[in-house]
Amino acid sequence: MDVTLRLLNNDNAEFKQIHKWCKNKFVYEWFEQRVLSYDEIVKKYRNKLLKNKQKLFIIQYKNKDIGLVQIYKFENDINLDELDYFKNIYEYDLFIGEEEYLSKGIGTNIVQLINQIIYYEYLADAIILRPFKRNIRAIRCYEKCNFKLIADYDGKDTLGNPEIISVLLNTKKH
Repeated sequence: MDVTLRLLNNDNAEFKQIHKWCKNKFVYEWFEQRVLSYDEIVKKYRNKLLKNKQKLFIIQYKNKDIGLVQIYKFENDINLDELDYFKNIYEYDLFIGEEEYLSKGIGTNIVQLINQIIYYEYLADAIILRPFKRNIRAIRCYEKCNFKLIADYDGKDTLGNPEIISVLLNTKKH
């Protein structure tokens, strides 16, 4: 497979790469809603590595680093009845930081690989994704990978601005 994941290292070169990606409007529009400084990137991702509540991976396509994914246990903070059936739910956030890899079907391959890892290594029985409702490109990609829209709710972006959040569910048994 052309898409692979490798664990993020606590390494300045990797933080510089993430900082470079996060300066792209097509990333920060959906991921942070503002450009983070290099120091903010280092602090944010070092803390995540130290707390070990999330697994952080660099996404590679044909051995080239192209993006980031963070996988974590879903904390049921939205209380949807559809989720009561599941015992081990995971969630993840991802972005492709290299513009030439957008809109080429690579995102679909990335999502399929992440789902496979979550189901077979984390033993999840469901996966939740929560993009902004207006992030049509991401939602289409997720739907191609058997995610179903189960709800929308009023939420906030990382700056505190109102945002409608879509909840998409993928279960091991599609």
